[in-house]
Amino acid sequence: MKPSTLILSLGALILFTGCVEVTFTEPMPLNRRDKTHFPNSWLGEWTSTAQDDDLGEHLTINPQYVTFGTGTEALVLGTENVLRKFAGYHILSTKTEDSERWGLLLAKRSKDVLHVYEFDGSDDEKVAIWEEILKSNEGEAFEVVKEMDGAQEKVSEYKLNPKNNRIFRALIRGGGLTHIGDYVR
Repeated sequence: MKPSTLILSLGALILFTGCVEVTFTEPMPLNRRDKTHFPNSWLGEWTSTAQDDDLGEHLTINPQYVTFGTGTEALVLGTENVLRKFAGYHILSTKTEDSERWGLLLAKRSKDVLHVYEFDGSDDEKVAIWEEILKSNEGEAFEVVKEMDGAQEKVSEYKLNPKNNRIFRALIRGGGLTHIGDYVR
């Protein structure tokens, strides 16, 4: 299975579970160097502390790729999966299959615990935070994409377009992230 197939599969899983996708115009943060490898202190096997974790029970980090769970294809760092560091987080930006936009996964390590976060489009409180931050700073940087689901219109995607890293930092520090799991060695 190619990484693009894996991303498509993950996207389909999110779509069928009712989650709302959150995307950005380019890898975040803006205008930062891409990391060519994960930090040495992050390498190895990590196990989820919760049984209902969205990412999988196990996480394996190698220098240039990461796998979620057992039997899944690796996300290899490169043009489709970009790793950058910002505001104490390592941010993995993954290009979406059906558009030129990027989904984000953020992680922060403290000793032997890896904390993983995301921008969760199904959390209305988080959506309100993003909208307030982006509309007060830029006006048109927050877009809601809706699709018809039978007779009713449902939100399918939130497009966040911060114009600079100050605003992106405000999204992170202003309560815009959702903690999705912890992993221990």
